[in-house]
Amino acid sequence: MQPFKGFKKSSQISRPFVERWYGLLLVLFAGFIIADLLIMAYRDLMLPTQSAPFRLKPPPPSPSLAREAFQSIIKRNLFSANDQIPPDLVGKTDDGQKIEQAPIPTTLPLNLVGTLVHSNPEKSIAAIEVKSKSNQVLSFSPGREIENLATVETIERGKVIIRNINSGRLEFMELKQNTKVSFGTAPKESANNEVKKVAPNNFEISRADLNKYTSDLSSVLMKARAVPARRPGSGEIYGWRLLEMEADSIYSRLGLQVMDVITGVNGNPVTSPQQAMEMYQALKSSPNVKIQVERGGKNETLNYDIK
Repeated sequence: MQPFKGFKKSSQISRPFVERWYGLLLVLFAGFIIADLLIMAYRDLMLPTQSAPFRLKPPPPSPSLAREAFQSIIKRNLFSANDQIPPDLVGKTDDGQKIEQAPIPTTLPLNLVGTLVHSNPEKSIAAIEVKSKSNQVLSFSPGREIENLATVETIERGKVIIRNINSGRLEFMELKQNTKVSFGTAPKESANNEVKKVAPNNFEISRADLNKYTSDLSSVLMKARAVPARRPGSGEIYGWRLLEMEADSIYSRLGLQVMDVITGVNGNPVTSPQQAMEMYQALKSSPNVKIQVERGGKNETLNYDIK
């Protein structure tokens, strides 16, 4: 009996293609497992025992420019289109110091009224009439500025040297010839009694004579020399001591004496030249003047009635 043709023998049935690689895949899987186990066992031995050396990073480049980049600006003359630097307006000596030009007469609206020269030049005082301020007379010392017009440089007898703020030039002011007075010359005061003594420490003077003296302040300042009077111990200035005065001057006619200390006028203390000169101008319209003086260690008051 013959077998049915629709069936094949088991030996004749073909295997799937993948079954041929089963053995190889099994070997690879086993090798992977063994390698992983070996890595886990020896992993600690494979790690480094020391850290890597530390290396400093170079600093970033500076954003500032080198000085050479500004040379074109440094060498450029902003006041000249052709980059030519003009010569100095003031000459120089061999050692490079500037030569100051001689002072010239000032054209500023200023008029010198009087000067008070101190042994210390910084304490000298000049009475200057500022025409731009309604002919107001103000007191200035060296280094002070005159109404944004000039700066006082030096004060001499009858002359003041200033520096013009606009031009920078040295200029000078002088007293008028008819107001200058020198010691040893005949006094200009008349022989009549312009100041009358009516009682001890009481005097009378006419308004016309007072106006004459206050308008000729330079003559009054140049007829006496005074220095600050200081209190022993503290050194505080409490007045001005008259060291010298010209014979037959207004000072002697007012009853003042050499070595008197003028401590106040009308009850107001006089401790600085500025106060004395400002009070001098304020007394032009006063009907009565009282001068407090220290004489021989005693305080006295000189009373003047303006008729």
